[in-house]
Amino acid sequence: MAKIEKQIVYNVLMALAFLVLVLKLFHLQVYEHHKYFQYSEKNRIRRLVLQPTRGLIYDQSGNVLVDNQPSYTLYAVPYECSKNDSATALLAKILKSSQSEIKAKLKKREGPFAPVRIRRDVDFETRVEIEERKLELPGFFFNVEPRRLYPAGINAAHLFGYLGQISRSELLNRKSHALQQGDLVGKKGLEKVYDNFLRGQIGYNYIEVDALGREVEDVTFPGEHRPRPGNDFYLTIDLRLQRLAEDLFKDKKGGLVLINVRDGGVLSLCSKPDYNPDLFTKRISGESWRRLVNDPDRPLYDRMIQSVFPPGSTFKLVLAAAGLETHKCTPSTTSVCNGFLRLGRRSFKCWKLSGHGKMDLLDAIKHSCNVYFYRLSLKVGVDTWADFARKFGFGKPTGIDLLGESAGLVPDTKYLDKIYGKGGWTKGLLLNLGIGQGDLLVTPLQMAQFAMIMANSGKYYQPHLVHKMYDRTAEKMIYFTPREEKVSGVSQKTFSILREGMYKVVNEAGGTGRASWLPDVTVAGKTGTAQNPHGESHAWFIGFAPYDNPQIAICVFVENGGGGGAHAAPIAGKIFRAYFDNLKLSGAIAKR
Repeated sequence: MAKIEKQIVYNVLMALAFLVLVLKLFHLQVYEHHKYFQYSEKNRIRRLVLQPTRGLIYDQSGNVLVDNQPSYTLYAVPYECSKNDSATALLAKILKSSQSEIKAKLKKREGPFAPVRIRRDVDFETRVEIEERKLELPGFFFNVEPRRLYPAGINAAHLFGYLGQISRSELLNRKSHALQQGDLVGKKGLEKVYDNFLRGQIGYNYIEVDALGREVEDVTFPGEHRPRPGNDFYLTIDLRLQRLAEDLFKDKKGGLVLINVRDGGVLSLCSKPDYNPDLFTKRISGESWRRLVNDPDRPLYDRMIQSVFPPGSTFKLVLAAAGLETHKCTPSTTSVCNGFLRLGRRSFKCWKLSGHGKMDLLDAIKHSCNVYFYRLSLKVGVDTWADFARKFGFGKPTGIDLLGESAGLVPDTKYLDKIYGKGGWTKGLLLNLGIGQGDLLVTPLQMAQFAMIMANSGKYYQPHLVHKMYDRTAEKMIYFTPREEKVSGVSQKTFSILREGMYKVVNEAGGTGRASWLPDVTVAGKTGTAQNPHGESHAWFIGFAPYDNPQIAICVFVENGGGGGAHAAPIAGKIFRAYFDNLKLSGAIAKR
């Protein structure tokens, strides 16, 4: 009897074990069939990420400024190679890298079957060697990705910016943009500002592979779709003028901003020293990066929108506007310049040590007399002066479509009290501010905007670089509408007087801006020489042309350049000359 009971228990246990096994098989093969089928497919099917073609960048005439060229990127499937030490060791030897570096990349993965980017821009010889030894390198394969190319022969590095691998913080901030670790995104300039439009959308393709990881055939698989190309951008930049500007500043520090006064479009934005944007289209070496970062001339820094400097005598126009509007002076108000003004125990010199003699407001603008504006600044006062400076857009960014723009600094009583303490500053500070020196700081872009305001007698547009964008998916052009602004609190009569003074600066004998004069186009402008405690003075020129029907405005800034009339004005004259010669040429071509 006991023997029979043991047999029954044994049979029941066997039946239960068999039932558990059947249920488990049912669970795996039926209930979770879809899950394990996908795992199986991942062993057989490889998903390739298809990088979209990044949008191109053109100048206003359709010349290609930023193009693409194919680049080969090496990928790896971690499941197939992460534990294959001989394969990773061989690859490290071919790539002249370390095995630990390759293994570290394989560990940074989304899953065992998701391809990991190992090396971008693999050269031809390396590519051939890897392909020849493919059987020894299972799981490694190439994919073609676009790389930036600059065919126009200009640097414009601060304008275009460059691409770089997305950082962890960027990845977290842009989760909704389907970005992955290792993707290239805009890091500076227009590439960063318009990255979402330029980069397009990735696609996926699926291929069947054999046990050795060799491609067998393309297959149709859920989720497969073609990449969506990025949008093309057409800038307001004129390639010929940009090329000339870069040539004129080839051996100088500084730059220029040329603006179309009818819509605020930037025709040329040049900042020197700069760097060759090709440096960032490949893997930049640590040595090259350190050289750029540690260069005392700061080539990575955009002097036109990021650097701030005292504007020198170009800012006398702001003081003149404040004096006219508050009735502290009129065009006929005269003053005698003996070469200096004594205030307390100090003497404040004019740039012309022998003095300018007796002169009215227009003569003071024409000859850029310091003494005249010393006296006017005492009448106007620092807070009124600061208020008018802000009316002209100083002390805040212009809003150009580039990142990192500086606001500059417009000091007033509150600021001076904070910095120097109440009663800790004297009227001598006000004299320096009145001639564009001291704590006052502006960017060259702000000065170009100011020149546009003068050209249009108060009306101006937000400076911008993009004119239109072509949406490749929708196959339509999208135009950018510039924002129009107007200076309040400054009358047309005041603008008329200031513009007349700027006319005299360029077109009358003795004017400080004669070097920008043209025989067939009337130019108006204002020079400036800003003292620099660390070396040679900075040279400034702002202006516009033609005088009666303005089309363009300019700011030329030469860091440590010396006198504005001698060094900045001639550059402006060459740019004006080129613009109007191009205009004539375009008109002649249009008539044919």
